[in-house]
Amino acid sequence: MTSPIKYNCLIPFSLMLVVLSFLSATTLMAQDCKVLDPNLSGVYTGECKNGKASGQGKSVGKYTYEGEFKAGLPEGKGQLTDDLGNVFNGNFKKGKKNGEGITNFKTAQGKDSIVNGFWKNDAYIGLYENPYTLVKKTFNVGAISVSYEDPTPPNSSIVLSLENISEGGGLKGIVPKPTIGEVLIIKGGYQVMNAVTTNPKKNIYTFQNISFPATLLFKINNEELQIDFNEAKNYKLIVPIRD
Repeated sequence: MTSPIKYNCLIPFSLMLVVLSFLSATTLMAQDCKVLDPNLSGVYTGECKNGKASGQGKSVGKYTYEGEFKAGLPEGKGQLTDDLGNVFNGNFKKGKKNGEGITNFKTAQGKDSIVNGFWKNDAYIGLYENPYTLVKKTFNVGAISVSYEDPTPPNSSIVLSLENISEGGGLKGIVPKPTIGEVLIIKGGYQVMNAVTTNPKKNIYTFQNISFPATLLFKINNEELQIDFNEAKNYKLIVPIRD
């Protein structure tokens, strides 16, 4: 008669003890893990490093945050819900809203008011991170200098100052000035363009009454420069061109 097979239960039991010990250590670690924002300090579950919340986690205090932590503070992507029920989904840096995100605000009428765009140090800075964005420039377009100021509505302008920065010169040692051959309107637009070509070193082009947001592609000699003008400003650009 065949003897019944006997199973050694010691190994599975030992593994169970290891798992239980690990879970207990993890729970203890989460309990001892600090969240430094007083609005979030309370019950934390998640990853920890050097006694502070780091990695993926969730903290429930006066506010609730779930997402990425670093050194005890929200850092990276996450969701923050405050004590009024307003919810922010987006990017954080050192515990503050920084970068792109979207907020659902609770209103007295019971409907959510949705705001999306960019934040910096917890403050909403607008639909765009920067008033303008350099989309592309070809090789011989040098480093562009851009300044801007708020316009007087409804007037707005974009001023391009073009200068040849090549060494040497053409006929009789005169360096030819860059000229705009064509402007392609990809988005938005303008009503008037004026050119001042009397300056011996540069050509200056002024575009007026801009419809924002505007995306313009400037064809300058054999070069191209494309810029998104996101916000209504008066822009001044110094554009060096190597011939």
